[in-house]
Amino acid sequence: MRIEHLADFESHLPTVAAWQQAQFGYLNSSVTLEQRTQKLQLSLQKGRLPTTLVAVSEDGTLLGAAGILATTIIHKHLAPWLSAVFVSPQNRHKGIASALSMRAVAEASAMGFGKLYLFTPHNESLYARMGWRTLERSEHNGLPIAIMARPTSA
Repeated sequence: MRIEHLADFESHLPTVAAWQQAQFGYLNSSVTLEQRTQKLQLSLQKGRLPTTLVAVSEDGTLLGAAGILATTIIHKHLAPWLSAVFVSPQNRHKGIASALSMRAVAEASAMGFGKLYLFTPHNESLYARMGWRTLERSEHNGLPIAIMARPTSA
């Protein structure tokens, strides 16, 4: 497995958009699949925001994806954000989400950011094991979330 930029695997964009819509659409139900696809097209770049990373097998099969965004649906004053980390169900529990997350930290560092933020309704303990610290607990649309940060340098 390797972590690459979606810009180099643009053919996977429709699948990543569908995954994000299915997994995270409830967080902002006004966003359509078409709008999500358009937003992902803006992330087909390297070294600047937004960008999307993909985990691919050696033969190029898509395993997972994660975005790095300038803003997200909460706390607009913080940047950048790790967003929409998703691994296909058949490839979970293999360290792929962790690898995507840590590559995002490295990418944010290379862009000159000292911290990377995320929010999660379900995976606070996973991120805590990778060095993320909970800044606050909040709610979004009545759903409890943890807002977390991680320095981009060791």
